[in-house]
Amino acid sequence: MSEDQYEFCLHCQSRVDISFMEMGLRITAKILTCPNCGIVAAVRVPSAKSKVPNLVSSIPNLVEPRRRKSTMFENLNARFRRVLVSLIAAVFVAAVLRHVLHVYGYISREDIRTGSLIALALAVLFYLAIPAITRRR
Repeated sequence: MSEDQYEFCLHCQSRVDISFMEMGLRITAKILTCPNCGIVAAVRVPSAKSKVPNLVSSIPNLVEPRRRKSTMFENLNARFRRVLVSLIAAVFVAAVLRHVLHVYGYISREDIRTGSLIALALAVLFYLAIPAITRRR
């Protein structure tokens, strides 16, 4: 996204003024105001990436920067890809662990299978118990 897109107000198309600039270790942001209509916009400098709450996130962005909105299918595809990659990584890690335990740990396949089923049952019980524990607090 180029910085030239933020030089004009999207409402009245007049040139905006930089009224405040916040600079930090992890973020740089500009507060832009339109002299004609008085609309205020908080804009991150495109090179800055941070998830830390700051001045930009505390001021509502009344003038939206021109960018393409992602569609529902793009979001669904991204989620599907993440789940698929996580599943492939989990299967790979399980295969490596089973191989290492069987070859180098001298543990039989049946013992590995029994231990993994017990660990799976404990993990499911722990996952189901977390909401009950957090509701008590």
